[in-house]
Amino acid sequence: MQIMQAGRGMKERNLLVVQGGGPTQVLNTTLAAIVSEARTLHGFRHILGARLGMKGVCEGVAVDLSLLNDGDLENLRCTPGAALGSSRFKPSENDLARAVDHLQNLSVQDLLFIGGNGTMQGAVVFQRSCHDAGYDVRVVGVPKTVDNDIAVTDRCPGYGSTARYVAQSTRDLGMDVRSLPQPVSILETMGRSVGWLAAASAAGKRDENDAPHLVYVPEQPFVMEEFLADVESAVAKRGWAIVVVAEGIRDKTGELVYQTDDPAQSDPLKRPLTGGVAQFLAENVAHSLKMRCRSEKPGLLGRSSMLHVSSQDLQDADLVGRAALRGLLDGETSRMVSLCPLSVAEGTGYEFIDLREVAGVERAIPPEWLQDAPVPAREPFFEYLRPLIGELLPCGTPLPWERASFGDV
Repeated sequence: MQIMQAGRGMKERNLLVVQGGGPTQVLNTTLAAIVSEARTLHGFRHILGARLGMKGVCEGVAVDLSLLNDGDLENLRCTPGAALGSSRFKPSENDLARAVDHLQNLSVQDLLFIGGNGTMQGAVVFQRSCHDAGYDVRVVGVPKTVDNDIAVTDRCPGYGSTARYVAQSTRDLGMDVRSLPQPVSILETMGRSVGWLAAASAAGKRDENDAPHLVYVPEQPFVMEEFLADVESAVAKRGWAIVVVAEGIRDKTGELVYQTDDPAQSDPLKRPLTGGVAQFLAENVAHSLKMRCRSEKPGLLGRSSMLHVSSQDLQDADLVGRAALRGLLDGETSRMVSLCPLSVAEGTGYEFIDLREVAGVERAIPPEWLQDAPVPAREPFFEYLRPLIGELLPCGTPLPWERASFGDV
């Protein structure tokens, strides 16, 4: 792939695509859709991709995506991760000033930012910086996040596939643990501030004996004493229990239940690493209840498994990319592509909303979709979720000997 450095005297109008934040299974699907649509509509001389997200914009380093052939795009469409590289880079004022110079040298006045609410906030700040420098650019945001926490869109590409992974894995874990019963297994999902993924763990649950038996989300305060009592009760009822926790669960004061205090484990934005709460809780169960307890942490596997990609998620990822490109060519700016609910049959399936409505805003699970129960998600949540994740793999019901003694035969 040709690397293009700012300062080569490019004169044509060019497009720059920026990927930000964590990768997903379908992030590159969106990128492939953008390149394909740009070729079809012949709107730009060059389609450029910033290397390593906003860091690449500030350093003026981009690759020429126009060189990709049809085979490359097809392969890109089904490749997880972020092909351009991503970052959680927060630019300084000097960085932003350099970025404006680089855009001018690359003849870029049209930008697409693919990312979550943090990336959308960065897009707003960057466009304002360009305007203040006297260099007007058009910016359109393209939603992406496994957390499903971007405001003012029905759903986020990346969520459906990761939620499918969580639902399938939780159900399968339950079938494993019930085969060789051990008291407790705690599965940790991503979700620094919201519980969309943890709540999805119950999508494969058919009755009260199916996993998960307890689910904890950041939208509801976590109380250690109540958690231990719930675990003890669940194990007393069936001899084993599957617990699902979001990594970002918080106590009544709003503090994270667990985070590492090792500064080396902080991300580039100086945020402490939240992962590890399942192991922390497993240690508490073992110490307080004297029960053997395992912790499971799929971590990045959940957002990178192509085997769990849902068809709706692929469609959404393709749609937002093509819609964003069309929007730029139609003059949209300071806007983000917002997916309409699947129940809305008319129209394009998307609309454009003001980026400022999205920037830095986190969307939690609606309170009316939650209840005070061991598995907090109510039926309206699952009605929303099912078409996004598609069908799980078929699974049999427990065989008769799981419920019968020798004398019953």
